[in-house]
Amino acid sequence: MNKQTRAAYGRPLCFLLGGLALSYLLVHSLAGGTLLAHSPYDSYALMAGNWLAGRNYIAGGENYPWLELAIYNGVYYHSFPPVPGVFELPWVLLCGAGGVPSHLLAALYGAAGAAGVYCLFARRGFAPAACVWWAAVCTAGSNLYWMSTNGGVWFLAQGLNFALAAWGLYCAAGEGTARHTLAAFLLALAVGCRPFSILLLAAFLLALLGRCAVRPALPGTHARRRGVRLRVPGAAFWLPVLAAAAVGAALAAYNYARFGSILEFGHTYLPEFQRLEDGQFSAKYLLPNLKNLLRPVTLTAGLDLQFPVFNGFLLFAANPVFLWWAVRLCGKAVRRSAALRDGAALFCFAAGLAALCLHETLGGWQFGARYTVDLIPYVLLAEAWAADGPPRPVRDWEWFLCAAAVLFNAYGAVYMLSH
Repeated sequence: MNKQTRAAYGRPLCFLLGGLALSYLLVHSLAGGTLLAHSPYDSYALMAGNWLAGRNYIAGGENYPWLELAIYNGVYYHSFPPVPGVFELPWVLLCGAGGVPSHLLAALYGAAGAAGVYCLFARRGFAPAACVWWAAVCTAGSNLYWMSTNGGVWFLAQGLNFALAAWGLYCAAGEGTARHTLAAFLLALAVGCRPFSILLLAAFLLALLGRCAVRPALPGTHARRRGVRLRVPGAAFWLPVLAAAAVGAALAAYNYARFGSILEFGHTYLPEFQRLEDGQFSAKYLLPNLKNLLRPVTLTAGLDLQFPVFNGFLLFAANPVFLWWAVRLCGKAVRRSAALRDGAALFCFAAGLAALCLHETLGGWQFGARYTVDLIPYVLLAEAWAADGPPRPVRDWEWFLCAAAVLFNAYGAVYMLSH
């Protein structure tokens, strides 16, 4: 990329991030000047502080009844996957556990996610305007925006998960073993924020395996009829696998040291889930939760918006990029132009959605359908590598959808301040 091209892509990205920064400043000004404040729900800072004191548990956990702390053998533990706590270690060292600017961290994760999406589509050859569209509709125009204005433990995890996924896909779009190894490492870290991101990591590794093990057949070979030849994958595949495995091993060891299980992060031992007859995950929750994701946003007689603020509402309204993707997939089905990648991304999306809906809640108090933000990377996986010709310009209706999405989610962020 020459200097002129870098400037053509760099300027819109700077304007995008500048606009996001201004919006965060304005939202937190409405909240009373809270951008640099510490959130009492940032239990990652508490976790990091205990790590620095040499503990893998939360000392005096009984003094934090408002936090979701696991109780195992009478000892209090942080109950969320630990990677966001690792990212907070430098902040705890500088500011102390009670001085971490949690809301600023949430905003930085949101901005990092927007930059990752922009750079992914830039690397894939999309025009700067299209890169802006994708970054805006996936971040400022999704429920990620509201979450990036709040430094609570739940939102920090989802924001960092999205940022790691976006930059992991950016690295995956590059060439060479080093970039693909970094992609696997970042996607594995995302699993340490939101465990169901393992589907995205698996999709990347399977695609990489296919690329490394399958090549067009040479003329005259026995595989000519099938058009392919197989070979044993080398370092280009195994180094990314080892990078992901190293992260997985660290997460497993941490879980085992606390709970005697490599798969247990602690939520099973939350008092609220121990009281449930069917536990934290159950097939009984699937259909009710799916129904919640279809609850509409309506208008009263006085043209006031009405929607539930617990356990989600219509995912297409909350995250309109899914509406765009549904239209896109329907169009491909009509034209019979769908690629294998579209089917794989849709399968991963459906599997991830089903897994999320097996949970007892869909995220509790929220604007929109916040869990479904975890599924946006599957849209990126399908569309950044679209196989139906060169990237086309963004159409007028798509700009309108993006603008409406941004306005609606900005409204949601302000709404949650006052309600």
